[in-house]
Order: sequence, then structure tokens, then C-alpha cells
Amino acid sequence: MKLKLTKLKQVLKTTTLQKRTLIFIQNSFLKNSRNFTHKMRNVALMLLSAFFFSCEDPINIAVDTPTTGGQFSTTFTDTLTVERATVMLDSTVTSEQTGALVGHYKDPVFGDVSATVFAQVTLPYDGTNGSYYPFAVATADSLTAVYDSMYVYVVHNGFSYGDSTKPVTLNIHRLTEDFVKGKKYLNDNSLAYNATPLASQVLTYKDFKRATVSTTDSLIKFKMPQTVGQELFALANKAESRDIDKFTAAVKGFAFTVNQSAETVYGLSLTAGTSYPVVYYHAPGDTVAKSLPLTFLGERFSEIKSNRQGTVLQDLKMFQSIPASATGNKTYMQTGAGITTKMTFPTLENLLKTGSNNVAINKAELILEPDLDQITGNFKPPAQIALVEIGKDNRLKKTNNIEDFVALDVASGVQYVSDYSTTNNNYKFNFTSYIQDIINKRKTTDGIALVPSIISTSSTGATTILIYNNNVSRAVFKNIKLNVYYSGKR
Repeated sequence: MKLKLTKLKQVLKTTTLQKRTLIFIQNSFLKNSRNFTHKMRNVALMLLSAFFFSCEDPINIAVDTPTTGGQFSTTFTDTLTVERATVMLDSTVTSEQTGALVGHYKDPVFGDVSATVFAQVTLPYDGTNGSYYPFAVATADSLTAVYDSMYVYVVHNGFSYGDSTKPVTLNIHRLTEDFVKGKKYLNDNSLAYNATPLASQVLTYKDFKRATVSTTDSLIKFKMPQTVGQELFALANKAESRDIDKFTAAVKGFAFTVNQSAETVYGLSLTAGTSYPVVYYHAPGDTVAKSLPLTFLGERFSEIKSNRQGTVLQDLKMFQSIPASATGNKTYMQTGAGITTKMTFPTLENLLKTGSNNVAINKAELILEPDLDQITGNFKPPAQIALVEIGKDNRLKKTNNIEDFVALDVASGVQYVSDYSTTNNNYKFNFTSYIQDIINKRKTTDGIALVPSIISTSSTGATTILIYNNNVSRAVFKNIKLNVYYSGKR
């Protein structure tokens, strides 16, 4: 849609194309006419609307207001500086999340990446009341029950990264180290485990894709050694079977690894009703084995290691930042690894130097464009990102130990996220309220950082934004723009 100057001339005669400014001056004969005032406001509103939705280059529109005699201009600018840098965050939490990462691949931009899952085995879980219940054989079978077998069922959450045409060997190991209750585990944490796997399978992408559905026959199934299964079965109906802390101390959990020649990282789902261990037994007269399901609902996290030697980011260290000028005017983001893009806006105060004492931000957009040349094969940008305040020390800012997400709607406090648009190849944030608050000095900022995000919806329908680090999607940003439409009294 285009704003045609010929139509504008029919409404108002004064048009200054050299300055790309259209000024609407009220007719002095009708200066005191309420009818004229009403019409002029409608005209101004119509033209402003046409301006905002115009597909042509933005122009400066000044509107004279009859009631005050003052003249207001609505101006577009895309010249506000966005200073960018690539930053390594100090902590990347991978625990307490719905998914986990396992695999290995070599990224052409970010180097060698590997991931290991550590998952605590927990008691059966009752989703209706949100609590664990005893790991116990039915009372009628308690004296005659006989162990049959133990399996671990694994669900793929749909995430894959790297060369998915090549198979991987997925291994399950027994943990030899306890989890620390309530600890927030980071991407550089790990636990000790037996080097010899309890079970292994060579799997293709089709095997993982098939395992995204919930039916048992579709899941990836590992048969556990008899000694492990019998050990767990022996805990049934014992004191450990009724106390979560005693049970996890006795069983500990598993580590999931892949062969180091693998070329793919996969996501595993560890929520209720997805991946789980199960012990089977029978009693005399049974024709079908009975099951004692367990869960992976306790402590769990992903260790994500990166070797960036030989890449443009090989010198990136924790708390440090590399300006875009040192990396070909590009900045980087790799979820799970703690690499992000930091942005500051040093020229925002220039809006206050436009001769106006009252600048109003009509519309502001922050637009981030990934480098299409780096989106190849299965190396896709993060599906969804959010913004968090970051300090001069390159630490994410927190209040009550919760990250300070940028609230882009001050009136409602809504925290917005942005989905990657494959059509436009960008992420777009409505920045209007945020910029207005900075201009009016209602808030200050040392900068904002990009974080991978996921929206969590409670049973009441309330939504919360969470940082989702169990993912290694990455992006190389070649262009970040801050577009602002603002008004000010002349």
C-alpha cells in the first residue's frame, strides 16, 4: 500500500518534497470552526494511518492542532545506533526443564558441540494430585511376585540438530554420584557414571522421529541388565519405596550419552507420561506381566560442552564480550552454550534533542535478521527468543533470583517473545512502551540480551516465559535495527 502525493495535494496544497515533509495548515477563515477542527483531525488521522502502513520510504508528517495552535510532527528514524556484541553468559541453567539434550556434532560456525543427559530415577507419579506414590507390588502379589524384566522407554521431543542422515549410538549408563537436592545445574556441570553402558542402541533419525508419539510400541526401548532390574524390584514395598529421598539415594539415576563420532544432537522428553523406566513382574497364574512404572521427574540436566578452537569465537570467555566490529559486523547466539547477543542503545537520547520537550513514541520495533548464508541444512535459528536486561558486567539481571525479562507492554506487564519468521527471516519485537520509558527516564538500561524462550501455561491459563536452554539452535545476526516513529511539539 502506498501513500500517493497526488491525492495529498487534492486535500492540501502545501507539500514540500525537498524536505520530505507534509505540513497541514488550518485555513485562518475557519480557524474557530469546530466543524473544521473535527475534519482536520480526521484528515490528520487518516494521513497518519496511511503513513504508518505505507510500503514506501517513511516521511516526516507535521500536523497543526487548532485547539492549541501548536504543531506536532510524526517522524520516522532508523538511524538510532544499536551497539552489538557477542557475550558469554556466566551461568546457563539446564536443570528443571521439560527436555534434555544428548548427542554430538561439529558446527561449521560454533565448533565441536556435545551433550550428555543426567536423569534421576524417581518414584511413580500421580498426575491427578501431583504427588509421588509408593513403588509397590499389589498386596495380593506381595508374597508370590517374581521379577521378569526391566526396560527404559525414551521419548524424542522433536528436536534434532546437525547431520540427521547419520545414525547415532545412544547409551545408558548407571550414575555413581548423587544429585544435590534443589541444586540448579548448569551446562558445564556433570556427574560421575560407569563408563560401561548398561544398554546401547544404534538409532537413525527415523527411530527418533517415530518415538515422538506416546504409544509404547513407538518409543525407543532399552532392556536393562537383569542385575539392575532385580536390584530395583527388591526395593518394592520396602521403606525406600515410600520415601522419595531414600529411593533416589538408593537408585541414583542414569546418564545418556552417544558415540563421539555422532553428528547429531537430539532432544529427549523427561516429563510425566513420556520417558520412563519400568519394572515387570508376574505372580502365579498370571498370563501377562504386571508393570511397576517409575519416572524421571526429579533432578535432571544436560551437560553441554563446546570446543570453539579455530572459529571466530575461539577467544570468547565467560563475562567477556566481542564487539560486532571484531567479527565482521556480525553477532552470535547459541542456546545451551550460553552464547548470546548483547545490545545497547547509546543514541536514544538524541530524540530529546529534536527541539521537543515532550517526545511521544508512536511506534518502535526492534528487528533482528539472521544471516541466511548460515542457515543451512539442519542448522536452524531458535524457534523463539525473548529479551532480558543485562548488566555492564555481562551478567543477566535478576530480581528475587528470577531473570528480568523485558516487559514490552508496560500497562499490562506482558512479557513478549518473538517467533522466528521464515517468511521474513527475522525476529520482531514491539518496543514502543520500552523505548518511551527510557526516553521519559522512567527506567534505565545497561543493555538487553537475547535468550532462548518457551512459554509455560498453568492450569489456570496464566502464561509465564522461561529461559529454555536444553537446545543448541544458533543464529548469526547480520543486521539489527531499531525503527522508531515518534511525535514531538515543534
